[in-house]
Amino acid sequence: MESVISNNNSVESRSADNKFFASFALFITFLVFGGFALNWISNPSNLGRINLWTGLHGAFSATWYILLLAQIKLAGKGNLTSHRALGKLSVILVFGILLTGSIMVFEFYHRMAGFGIFNPEDAQARVRAGSFLGGAFLQWLIFLVLYALGILNRRNPAHHKRFMIAAAIQMMPEGLNRAVHLLSLPGYSMFICMFLVYLVLMFYDWKVQGRLYASTIFSVVLFCFLVLTMHTAFKWQAWGDWSVKMISNI
Repeated sequence: MESVISNNNSVESRSADNKFFASFALFITFLVFGGFALNWISNPSNLGRINLWTGLHGAFSATWYILLLAQIKLAGKGNLTSHRALGKLSVILVFGILLTGSIMVFEFYHRMAGFGIFNPEDAQARVRAGSFLGGAFLQWLIFLVLYALGILNRRNPAHHKRFMIAAAIQMMPEGLNRAVHLLSLPGYSMFICMFLVYLVLMFYDWKVQGRLYASTIFSVVLFCFLVLTMHTAFKWQAWGDWSVKMISNI
């Protein structure tokens, strides 16, 4: 009898856990997609600025978020065969996100340099360029690290899904920064929003699971490292000079 009760509790716990992560991932996706939608609705002309690389980057990123939702649903239903098969597709999507994103950054830098905003002859412009370049590439590097840790922990469902969720949070600036700019909010409000998202996850784990998972703590540490670095090292003149020199030689 006790065994039956224990099994029922375990099934109910897994069901509640799956529902939370499905809703949580959907909320993150809504924020990201909503940022883009709000920007395009308010400024339809921005749609005309989409070129091949920005279009591909957007397609890869959007598909990755949709795949995340599908993967959580498949795992919740116990359909691990399809879950593993689609997981292989995510590798292609991540590669596409990083490749097209890097090309976009390269093109954006040279466009801004042409306008004088990132003028390589101006010391302050090099600082602005260094802050942009450092933030963009560190964001994607951390995304890659979190995704890789998710793959490496695929036999540990608790850590696997938390690393994948953290990877999704890491990509939130791509949509959030557009909403923040449109609403004339301070730049740091984007990071506050992301930290609040992490707080929801940590509160759930503490309240329901009775613990904080090392995977979530590590993800938060990486997020804090990104924010700290963007407001310190990436604003140093030495970094700006070096990063502009490197990208100018490509």
